[in-house]
Amino acid sequence: MSAREIIPASVRARLIKLLVLTAVPYFALHLSGVSKFFLDDAEGISALLAIVGTLYSVLYAFAIYVIWGQFTSVESQIVTEAGSLKDLLLFSNPLKTATRDPIVRAVKTYGRLVVETEWRALSRGEDTEKTARAFTDLICSVAALVPDEETQRSLCERLLEIASQASTHRDERLALSTKRIPHTLMLFVSLTASLIFVLIFFYPFHNIFLGAISVAITAMLLFFAHFVLTDLDNPFEGTWNVSSKPFSDLITKLR
Repeated sequence: MSAREIIPASVRARLIKLLVLTAVPYFALHLSGVSKFFLDDAEGISALLAIVGTLYSVLYAFAIYVIWGQFTSVESQIVTEAGSLKDLLLFSNPLKTATRDPIVRAVKTYGRLVVETEWRALSRGEDTEKTARAFTDLICSVAALVPDEETQRSLCERLLEIASQASTHRDERLALSTKRIPHTLMLFVSLTASLIFVLIFFYPFHNIFLGAISVAITAMLLFFAHFVLTDLDNPFEGTWNVSSKPFSDLITKLR
C-alpha cells in the first residue's frame, strides 16, 4: 500500500499548507535577526526540549496504547459476533425449512442493517435503534422455536445459547464503539506537541537552512502523530477503520 493510499489527499494538503505557513515566518524571524536574542539561551532551550519531548513521548505512547487496545477489541468483537451468527445458521440446519426460514431472514436483515446503517451511525455517535430492533427480532425468532420432537429440544436450547452469546458480543461491541479518548488527555497531548514545535521554531540554529529542515521535520512528525491518534480514535471512520466484512460475508452466503 502506497503513502497516497494510506494518507488521504486532504491530509496531505493540510500538511503542505502547514509547512508553507511555517516556512514564511521562520525565514522572516531569522533574516530579521530576532533569533540572535536566543543565542545565549540555546542550552536552556535544549534542556526544555528534552524535558517536554520526554513528557510528550510518554503521553503519546499511553494514548496510542489505550486507543489501539480499544480498536483491536472492537475488531475482535465484530468477528466474534458475526461468528456467532454463522454458528446460529449452521446449527439450525437440521430444522425444517419452514421452521428455519424466520431465523435465516432475521439474520440476513440484521446483517444488512449493520453494514448499511450501523457503521455510519457509530462513526457519528448516533443511536442504533434500527439495528437494535432487528436484533431483537432475531432473538425472538430463535426464542419462538418449538421442538417437534424430543430430540430437537437440545438443539433449540443450543440455538438459544448461541443467540445469547451473539447478544453479549453485540453489547460489548457497542459499548467499546462509543468510547473515545478523553478530551483532557487529547488537549494535554496537543499542548505538549505545540510546545515542542514552538521551542524548535525559536531555537537559534547557526545555519538557517538546517534550522528550516529541522522545523519542517518536527512539524511533519508532530502532524502525522496527531493524525494517527485522531484517526484511530474513531474505529468506524477515517483511514484506518474496522471492517464490516464479517457481516458482509455473512449476507453474501445467505444469497
